[in-house]
Amino acid sequence: MRASYFQYWGKARKDEQQPGEDYHLLPYHCLDVAAVGWWLLDEDRPLTRNLASFLNISPGQLRLIFTFSLMLHDLGKFASAFQHLAEFTGSSLVRHQPKAGYNSRQARHDRLGYFFWLQASRGRHLAGSDIGLKQTDLARVNPALDSLNTLFDVVFGHHGYPIDWGSQPKMMKDYCHESDIDAVCEFIRDCAALLDVEWPEQNMADREWLARLRQISWHLSGLAILSDWIGSDTTFFEYQTGGYTLTEYWLQAKDKAQRALAATELSKPVNVQPFASVQTHFGFSPTPLQAWAESVPLAPGPQLFILEDVTGAGKTEAALTLTHRLLQQGEADGFYFGLPTMATSNAMFSRVAGHYRQMLSVDGGCPSIVLAHGAREMNEHFREALTPTETVDTAYAEGDDTASLYCNHWLADSRKKALLATVGVGTIDQALMAVLPRKHQPLRLLGLHRKILIFDEVHAADTFMFELLDDLLRVHLRQGGSAILLTATLAQRQRERLCRIWQQAAGVTPMLLPEKNDFPLATRVSIERGLEETPVATREAVSRELAVVFVHSEQDCVARILAARKRGDCVVWIRNSVDDAIRAYQMLATQLGSAEALTLFHSRFTLKDRKAIEDKVLAIFGKQGGQAERHGQVLIATQVFQESLDADADLMISDLCPIDDLIQRAGRLHRHIRDQAGNRTDKAQDERPAPMLLVHAPEWQEQPDADWLLSQLPNTEHVYRSPGRLWLGMQVLRRLGAIRMPGEARTLIEAVYGGEALDRMPETLQKKEGHYFGEMRGQAAQAKSQLIEWSKGYNQTSARAWHDDNIEISTRYADREIVQVLILKLDPQGRLQLWAEGEPYALQNSIVKLAKHRFADKLTPLPSQLTAAFDAISQRYRQAKFLQPWLPESDTQFGYSTELGVVQEQ
Repeated sequence: MRASYFQYWGKARKDEQQPGEDYHLLPYHCLDVAAVGWWLLDEDRPLTRNLASFLNISPGQLRLIFTFSLMLHDLGKFASAFQHLAEFTGSSLVRHQPKAGYNSRQARHDRLGYFFWLQASRGRHLAGSDIGLKQTDLARVNPALDSLNTLFDVVFGHHGYPIDWGSQPKMMKDYCHESDIDAVCEFIRDCAALLDVEWPEQNMADREWLARLRQISWHLSGLAILSDWIGSDTTFFEYQTGGYTLTEYWLQAKDKAQRALAATELSKPVNVQPFASVQTHFGFSPTPLQAWAESVPLAPGPQLFILEDVTGAGKTEAALTLTHRLLQQGEADGFYFGLPTMATSNAMFSRVAGHYRQMLSVDGGCPSIVLAHGAREMNEHFREALTPTETVDTAYAEGDDTASLYCNHWLADSRKKALLATVGVGTIDQALMAVLPRKHQPLRLLGLHRKILIFDEVHAADTFMFELLDDLLRVHLRQGGSAILLTATLAQRQRERLCRIWQQAAGVTPMLLPEKNDFPLATRVSIERGLEETPVATREAVSRELAVVFVHSEQDCVARILAARKRGDCVVWIRNSVDDAIRAYQMLATQLGSAEALTLFHSRFTLKDRKAIEDKVLAIFGKQGGQAERHGQVLIATQVFQESLDADADLMISDLCPIDDLIQRAGRLHRHIRDQAGNRTDKAQDERPAPMLLVHAPEWQEQPDADWLLSQLPNTEHVYRSPGRLWLGMQVLRRLGAIRMPGEARTLIEAVYGGEALDRMPETLQKKEGHYFGEMRGQAAQAKSQLIEWSKGYNQTSARAWHDDNIEISTRYADREIVQVLILKLDPQGRLQLWAEGEPYALQNSIVKLAKHRFADKLTPLPSQLTAAFDAISQRYRQAKFLQPWLPESDTQFGYSTELGVVQEQ
């Protein structure tokens, strides 16, 4: 007799143009998803072995337990209220009438699934023996039942959030019919019989084992989300309305899942190419840091590396060398290269994309590499797709989107997809969000499993970000991952903290803290070898002395730029805020009578325009730029210029900023060796006049008043909240008269950030420093309050609240809430279009990231008469519905142009 659960649908066709059956039976869909999980937890995969070993069970046991749990992931769809969301003429599906209609806010199908499980397990509808637990009474709360509930938290939360248990069973009953519970129990029994799960009953009754299960629940939940996405792809899992028993369909589902995973490369083993040498792989002799990286003995297990060296010393290649060797040693399956900003990740991508194929391969081709922001040249370097098609099922109800829609949204956003690829390049933020309670957080954590994290310019982390980095490093170590941190300017207290984090998480005793003050320095922390500090020699070509001269007005800066242009020099002026940069650009354009020789570069451009500006900057100021390109060119930029762009100015002006940032900026002054005309040369010495760094700062005061900085550079004080630290930086630079690297690197940094620096700060600025210190403590507390309590496992109680992931964090606390705004335009016929309409990656290239409170919340909404036109755009680009649309020409307060970016109209 046909089981009653074959009368319930699980997926429905979105439109009449879609071929195949109108619906897919719910038990078949449940088995589709479970079959994907079956292969994702193949017994030979390192992840399966690691998780099983942690639980002290066999990989086969873990595989069966997880697969059985996945078979029940959509139990909530058995509710009659859900079944009434669609009607299929002529079908024999159930049409029981519940007391209440489907309500995605009160009783979404994932929450209904948990209700069904409670009814089955605690209402004596199921006995322990029904699922193979011979010693367990499912009606009584005990550790074994808690273990089962942890597993069902994992699978019922497959839409990206842990489920909310808030609604009372009495209310939930209104959405169900009594026969729905009977069908659920019958389905559970048959799934258990199909798999014949071997439960570790003795372990399950142990509280310590439950704690371990909760720890790995984060990885299992990521696998559940991924399984649901892939198992919902109708390219491989076509709709079936009946004709197969559960056993017959299970064999089909496993075959389909294997083919679906083969199309994604998620199941393909990554092959590591043998490491030879820096000379072999990069084509040049190693710098001292690179020579250390290719020869240092590697310890087994997770390791932390901190590489401190001057700009131009080859830290990127040293990191890739260490990564290659760790991959070869079997310590990782891929890596994620995180940088401070989108612009720097764009620049880094080309360097990594040109090299990673010497490191890794998969059968039949190259492993995926994804840039976390998109780029015009991406097709030249890699296959972007991680899942092959965009199939969409009909939406269930508002607030309850289908798995395929979630999948398309997430994977259409290359920032997120980069975490799942074998090799990803993007911002540090994307990795840090793995430790925040955001939607699909488990996918981020799963994506970083057995990856090497490489973070550049780690000194740029503020207090808020450092708290997140602290937690990420601890979690990453616990899941066996290694990290490589790169910086030219790291304060001793920051290095101590990083080393302490790693040793605490690893349980290293006795704990050792850094002692050496050498620079450059390579620091390595491992479980086997503890803390090791290795001074590294300096390459002669990167040893430099830059004279520092202070200028005290914008007019003086403009005059010096005009004089440099007459000499034919190319100039960069780095401002501390976008508003200051825009104003300086307009001042110079007025003085020159034209903006022809000017370029403005900041963060408030769309990706399309920002990439064009970045290409222009590199063409003029980059390695290949010569006299013809550089002559008389002026760049006005913000912090985006100072990090990881391989650019070179004849003259640089910088607004006064923290000493570590100033050192980074100075690294772009006379970066390349050139002749007198400004052309690249192979000679040992630069032929241009000695470099000079001009620092735009307030007049020096030995005893400054409290508004010493605010009165002249107000935006600088708003960005860098400690005028006392800037005063200390100015003091040491006045004393030394130059930036000498690497010899005085520690002197400069410790003069501002060392333990005795506060004692030298003027009393008039110490009050603001106290406020700043209070803000830092507040930032740290706020960051900590947002962190996940990992020990509670994947459920609602592990965080204060779970949020959507359309608002990002940033490296700067004040701008940590960032909204993706989609810029639109009208064509000559008045039709609504994307800003980058007709270009590759048109949607991604039309996005600008804006501070939520200052800009995004104040933009004029899209005119109502254009709503239908935007809906049409959302049909073409499914991610568009998750972005904030903006038509600048309809906004009277804010505007946008390719020259200035987003501006507030006067």
